[in-house]
Parts: sequence; structure tokens; C-alpha cells
Amino acid sequence: MSDHILAALRSGQAAEALSLAEAQLVEQPESAENHYWKALALQSLGRKDEALLAIDAAIALAPERGDFPMTRSVMLLGSGDPAQAQSGLMDALALNPNYLPAYVGLIHIALGQKNFAEAGRLLRLAERVDSEDADVLIAHGSLLQAQGDADGALAKFTQAGERNPDSVLAMTSLGFAYLQKRLPAFAQQALQRAKTLAPASPALLRALAQCHLLQDQFTEAEAVVDELLALRPEDFGARALRSQLRADRGELIAAIADAEALLAAAPTDLEAMTHLCMLYARSGDLEAPRAIIASAIAAQPERDALWQLKLNLESAFGADPALIIAEWLAQAPDSALAHESLAVHLERCGDLSEAVQAADRALAMNDTLTMAQFVKLRQEVREVPQAALLRLAVLKEHAGAAAAQRMVSAWTGLANDRLGNYAAAGIAFSEMASIPDRDRGPPVFEASRGEADADTRGRLLWAPPGVRLDRIFMALQPVLGERLLLDRHQPSPAREDGFGFATAATATAGSALSWKVGIQANGLSPEAVVDWLPHWDAGTAAALAGTELIALVIDPRDALLNWLVFGCEQSYVFHPKIMPSAQWLAAAYQAVLDTKTQGPQVVHVLMLDADVSTVAAALQRVLALDTMPESAVLEHAPLALGGLPRQFPAGHWRHYRDSFGAAFDLLTPAAVALGYPQD
Repeated sequence: MSDHILAALRSGQAAEALSLAEAQLVEQPESAENHYWKALALQSLGRKDEALLAIDAAIALAPERGDFPMTRSVMLLGSGDPAQAQSGLMDALALNPNYLPAYVGLIHIALGQKNFAEAGRLLRLAERVDSEDADVLIAHGSLLQAQGDADGALAKFTQAGERNPDSVLAMTSLGFAYLQKRLPAFAQQALQRAKTLAPASPALLRALAQCHLLQDQFTEAEAVVDELLALRPEDFGARALRSQLRADRGELIAAIADAEALLAAAPTDLEAMTHLCMLYARSGDLEAPRAIIASAIAAQPERDALWQLKLNLESAFGADPALIIAEWLAQAPDSALAHESLAVHLERCGDLSEAVQAADRALAMNDTLTMAQFVKLRQEVREVPQAALLRLAVLKEHAGAAAAQRMVSAWTGLANDRLGNYAAAGIAFSEMASIPDRDRGPPVFEASRGEADADTRGRLLWAPPGVRLDRIFMALQPVLGERLLLDRHQPSPAREDGFGFATAATATAGSALSWKVGIQANGLSPEAVVDWLPHWDAGTAAALAGTELIALVIDPRDALLNWLVFGCEQSYVFHPKIMPSAQWLAAAYQAVLDTKTQGPQVVHVLMLDADVSTVAAALQRVLALDTMPESAVLEHAPLALGGLPRQFPAGHWRHYRDSFGAAFDLLTPAAVALGYPQD
């Protein structure tokens, strides 16, 4: 019968185990063993007080059994009473000074109390009894792990598993150690073995799910989560994970069902509410999330997080943020976050003076609000750069994350630039570049790619990193309409032709055929389009022979400085050191110059730092446009947030000769070849 009880406990059938134990007690009420099994079953059911009474009965009937006090101590430890647990273990040792489980239990209590010295002392005593015992090895590994020795801990857990491959604790400890070292495949093996021994362990199932997720095994992860929820339907984290996995797979109805259960279990949980609202929105149902948020706000009208959720949801679907923020302020006039949201909205709309006033109100209530701080910062960079530097000095002290440090360095550079402190600005910009914010580096230059097709016709636009093209695109869009192709940043299988950012796996990628087919798939004629290409090299030139290239350039040295400070249309990350980026940019310019002199394209070079009427006339000529692009559009480039420019004026590089002179020297030959002054 005991084997049946143990099997029931291991499979998570605690109620069945209790029934079997009570049946045995009816037949043998004086059996300490039967009270022991009843205690274990009650503990598994969460009936802890009754479990303690049962184990006390077992101890009273068999005071010589050292494992009974040990079990009682573990129960107390699980109930958060380490002092009583420690006392029980000491009692077990009094009965048997060589009782290893008591030593092991005391070691783990000491580790829980961060008393590593005591844990080490107890470990030495346990090792005198049996240094090769699996539980002693596990305790040793746990001590090493707590002290930061992950490799030493892994070695001890491995020894424990070899010593006793049927030890759930050994396999579990080994699996968790592998997970800590980010070795999920090995962790999975150990944890799977532990699961066969104890299939009803929630901790094991959670760890197994994590192993699968780390290996992108989403179906397997969901199957494990299903097991966990069958065992513990109330497990909030498991249900949230399953909802997310289902949503990622596009099974929105099932994902919503889980999300609804989450919110029902925790009606005020913001994360659960946000998740459910976003799932409803994805399914096209806006009324359900509106009702959820409205009900929550009615109950807690001054809870800022609820208003932010409403603002984000409604704004994403075209609502006027100003109306929602006004409603928010009416309900919570003293909300610093509401005033901050108003400041951010007004700044985006270009109402800079009102934005600053709203930011001032927000900061008067809470001076730690980051977005309000940056509304003020941008105003100070525009109008009082010295004040901006003072604010940045404070922000720098709190900039712990790499992204925050990069942002502070960038704004420090811009403020110093506005003040004419170009040496200090150069240092700040270099610090910014040393903290990359993306991982898309510029592409390599290819000598050949695909077969040349001299019959290919069409017009191609190219500009190097550091040249802002938004004003050019805005001026050309009304004239060219759908014939202006600016979709290289957008997901489009038809346009994965080998000339954009997406990796193309087709056999014809990078050929004239793939370029033509991609355009034709969108219902356009290659001869009629103007296609923006992010990159140019000899391979592209050879593959698209017969096309015309319109190169939109500025002084290469200005382009380098702009790329460093403002980024680029291509989203290529600037190298942490300026010289490799200067070398790459020089090669990019040279590739176009080589095509201009050697073919196979006809290359039209347009200098965008010329006056706008010249640029407009040149665009009309080389693109054979029926009407000239609007000079007024070309003259006013869109500004960045806060009304600040997105690139420096022409010739600004000269202020940074002392900072980046060697890099500029690499680009001077290309500049001269294009017609720019050498100095």
C-alpha cells in the first residue's frame, strides 16, 4: 500500500494518496508509518496544520525515527518557520549524530539565512559522515552556487546525479545549474529525468518550459505549460505565458480566453488588463477593451496607469490624444503623469511653448519624470544651451542603462555644439558612438552579384549614410506617386530581391530578374519606377546594368558627421570608433564615383547642399518629371522632436577638424572628386 501512496503523491494525486493513507490508518491506527504518509498527503494538499498534527502523531509513535523530525522540519521550513525547522533538525541529530538528512537540512537553512560560514561548518561535519552521499554533494554545490562559483556548483551537482541518478533533487539542481549557465539543452535533459521521477512538480515544469523557450521550441513549451495548468489551474504566470504563446501563433480566441481568466483572477492587475486589451484590439474588437478600461477607471479614477493604457489604446486607433488627456486631467488634476503626457503631446504637435509650460507643471509635482525632463531639455538646447548642460549633468548621474548613457552623451554634444564648444561636443559624440544602440552594421562591398542584364531599364536613387532624404522624398511623392518606391524598410516578400535589408534566399536574389519581378509583383513597370536603394557597390552596378543611378550627395565629411550624430536613413549603426565608419563611407562614395567613370550605369550626381531651386531643377531633369518638385518643400526639411534640426548645415564638419581630422582626411579625395573644396 505504501508504494501506491508514493506513486499517487509523485503523480500529483494528493487526494488519492490521502484516501489510501486514511484507509491504512483505519486498519493500523498505531502505525507511525501510516501517520507519516497521511502527513505527506495533507502537506501536498496545502493543509499544513493538519499535516503537522499527523507528523507529530508519527513522531510520538516512533520517537527513534530520525526521518520523522526531519520531515516535520521541512514542513515548517516550507511554512516559513526556519527557527522551528532548525530546532526539529537538531532534535533529529540528538537522536542520531550521524543522521545526514538533518545535516543537509541545516545546511540549506543556513544558506537561506546567507550564513555561509555556518553552512560550511555543517558541510564539513556532514562530509565526515559521507562525503560522497548525493545529498551532501548537492548541499556542497548549493553552497558553491550561493558563493558565486557556478562551475564548481555544476561539478558537484553532476557528481550527485552520477551518485544517485534517481534523486529528484540532484537532477533538478543540475538542471537549474545548466539553466544558469544558459545551456538549455543540457538543462532540459536533467530536468526531464527529474520530471519522470516527480511528474507533479510545478517548479520542474516551469524550468522545463523555460528550457524550451530558450531553444525557440514554442510548441513544446506550451505543452509543458498545459501540464502545469492541469496541475495548478490557478498558476497566474503559466496562464499568462500560454496566452502569449497562443497570441504569437495567431490563435487569438484561445489567447483571449486565457487572458480573460487572468483578469478574472486579478481584476486590478495592470499587466493582465493591458495584455487582454491589446489582444482584443488585435482581434478588431475595440468595444471590449474600452469597457474594461472604463470600468477600471470608474473604480480608480486617479490611477495614472489606467489612463495611460486608455491613451495608448485609443491613440493607436486614431483618437485625438488631447481629448483623452483633457478627460484625464479633469479626473485627476494633480496627476504629474497627466501633465507630462500633455507636454509630450503638445511638443509632437509643434506647440513648443505650451509643451514647456505643461512640462514645468509636471516637474513641479515630480521632478523625476523622464519625458518631461526631455521636453525641457530640448527647449533649453534650442534656447539656453548652458542650462541644458546643467540639466544633463544631473541626468548623467542617474543614467544607469546603456541607452540612457547614450542619450545623455548625444544631447551633451548637441548642447555644446550650439554653444560653439566643438571640442567638448566631439568628445560627447565619441562617447555616444562608443555605446551602439543597434546591431545592423553597414553591408560589405561586393565585386559582383548575379548576371548583368544590359536591357534592364529603370531609375535608382541612392544616398550615403548621413544624408537626410525626407525632404527629397516629400517633394517627389506628389509628382511620382506610387512610382516612387520607398519600401525597403517594410516587410514585403516581393521586394526581398537582394538589394534591400531583408535576407533573400532565392536563387535569383541580387539579379536584375529578381529586381524586376519584385516590382512587377506590385503591379508596376520597372522602366517607370524610381527605386531607392540603401546601398551601392560594384556588384549592384553589374547586376542592374542598363539602369540610371541618381546619387544624392553632400560633402562626404558632412555626411560622416551627420551619420555620427543623427544616424542615417539606412539605420546602419555607426562604429564605436570613427575611423572604420570613415573608411566604409569613403568606399561607398568611391563605389559611386567608379560607376560614374566606368559604368555600366549612367550616373547623375546631385549635390543636395546646393540652393533648392537648383536641386528642384536637377531632380526634374534627371528623373524626366512632367512638373518640377516644389522648392518650398525642399527648402524646409522636417524638424526633429522639439523643433531641432535632423542634420548640421553644410560645411559644419570644419568645426570638428581637431576632433575628427584623420577621419575627414580619408574622405577628402571623394569630396574633391565631387567638386567640394579640399579644406
